[in-house]
This record gives sequence, C-alpha cells and structure tokens, in this order.
Amino acid sequence: MSTNATQTGLPTVQVIAASAALSGCERVPSINLLGAFFPSWMLCVVVGIVLTLVGRRALTAAGLEPWIGPRGLVYPALALAFTLATWVIFFHG
Repeated sequence: MSTNATQTGLPTVQVIAASAALSGCERVPSINLLGAFFPSWMLCVVVGIVLTLVGRRALTAAGLEPWIGPRGLVYPALALAFTLATWVIFFHG
C-alpha cells in the first residue's frame, strides 16, 4: 500500500517542482531586429565582446597591455562586466 502511494505521489511532486522552476519564463525579453525577435542577452553579449576588443586596443595603445595580469582571466572578466553593464543600462534588468 505504501508503494502505491509513493508511485502516485512522486509524479505530482515532479510536476510541481518543474512548474515552479519554469514559472520565471513567462516574459522573455526580446528585441525586434529586421522583423525577427532576438533574445536581448544575445545583443548584450555581442556588445560586451566588442567593447572588450575596443578596451584591449585602448590598453595596447596606452602601453598598459603588457602589465595586465593573467590575460585568460582578465579579458573574459572584462567581457562579462561589459555584458552585464549593457544589460543594466539598456534593459534595466
């Protein structure tokens, strides 16, 4: 009798857990670009990468690029910072 109650109760718990996890997906921030809707985060990532490349050029022109620490950590962190700043500035997220 306890195995039957466990078998019927388990899917209910899974459905409730899945619906609670997916409830945050009701509004998708997207932008209309040439008639197609693109996720806003994709635009923010592209802007963040472009700003990182511009920042690298500026650091190189100023002669500071050799003084940057581990570049494998610094430039991805800079790209992430620019991406999140773009999101906050344009989409007030």
